[in-house]
Amino acid sequence: MKKIFFLFAILFVATLGTVKAQDAAMVTEIKKSIELQHTRDIMVETMSLQYKTLVDNGTLAIDNVQAMSEEIADVIMGNITDKLIKFYTDNYTLDELKELNKFLTTPVGQKNIKLAPQAALLGTQAVQDPDVLSKMQAIVMKHLNK
Repeated sequence: MKKIFFLFAILFVATLGTVKAQDAAMVTEIKKSIELQHTRDIMVETMSLQYKTLVDNGTLAIDNVQAMSEEIADVIMGNITDKLIKFYTDNYTLDELKELNKFLTTPVGQKNIKLAPQAALLGTQAVQDPDVLSKMQAIVMKHLNK
């Protein structure tokens, strides 16, 4: 009986060690992915483009859009890294993360990342179009509980 208990204890500890090593490898790949995607820089550029549009059309008066975007990104990155680790852990396997990171190191992967803020701005501009806004408002009104 003691031998069986000892065997189970060894198997449990071995499994626990494997899970912790797997978790550490996942976190390493996730942090690499966050870095390869230039997450903070893309965030700064996306916000800067959006705030610059608002400044240019007279909606906001901001003295230094770039500096403000940098400060906001610092606050967000302090909060988002743990959330991104959970998101990636919940949605990717270790092998998928390695494959993603391999793609992100290619010229096409880096080009895709670099163009992301401009693509995001197009989405923001599309939603701000008066014709689109009125259609969206009509759809919301149709679906409101009366």
